[in-house]
Amino acid sequence: MSDKNTTDAYSRGARKYEIKWKKYLDHTHSKLLAEFECTPEDKILDVSAGTGLFAEHLKEAGFGFRSMTLNDVSAGMLKLARDRFSGIESINFHCDYAEELSFEPNSFDVVVSMNAFHNYAGQERALEQVQRVLKPGGQFYLLDWNRSGLFRVVNRLIKLSVPEIINTRSASEAKKMVERVGLKVESEQEWSYSYWKFFLIRASKK
Repeated sequence: MSDKNTTDAYSRGARKYEIKWKKYLDHTHSKLLAEFECTPEDKILDVSAGTGLFAEHLKEAGFGFRSMTLNDVSAGMLKLARDRFSGIESINFHCDYAEELSFEPNSFDVVVSMNAFHNYAGQERALEQVQRVLKPGGQFYLLDWNRSGLFRVVNRLIKLSVPEIINTRSASEAKKMVERVGLKVESEQEWSYSYWKFFLIRASKK
């Protein structure tokens, strides 16, 4: 599971996170929103919700849902999410490691992991948890860094310069992991933005 250095680093940087990474966050959120689908009856889980920015974008874009659970192991990030959605009954909060989700099996129609998979120490275990908590027919969206091409050099420099776990996968590696836990890959994308390279995998529970 994610270590204390990773959790503490995100808590320390929580208040400046959206300002420091605004262009990066605008880009990745826009990419996911363009592919995202849900219904007003869906229960959604954001596995590593951070400050709750994706939930805010969903609401601003007019997406309806029955409930959305914002989960994040960083108390500092989750506090900002709580402040953002104070008093909104359809949004609730949880503080589990992605590898140790405490929800009942078949609890969610949609699960999202965005900009966080590279921070998971136990990536396949986290995907097993996603598969477990998804309802049959449920959708999983995985957007993260893509360790391929020249981004491998950038990724290595990042890994040497920050205290967090940096465990980046290529799109093909991530796809194989998703399939190994029993999820069916429905679509996949790879693209570059500035010096970053990303992938987006959409999968379903059989």
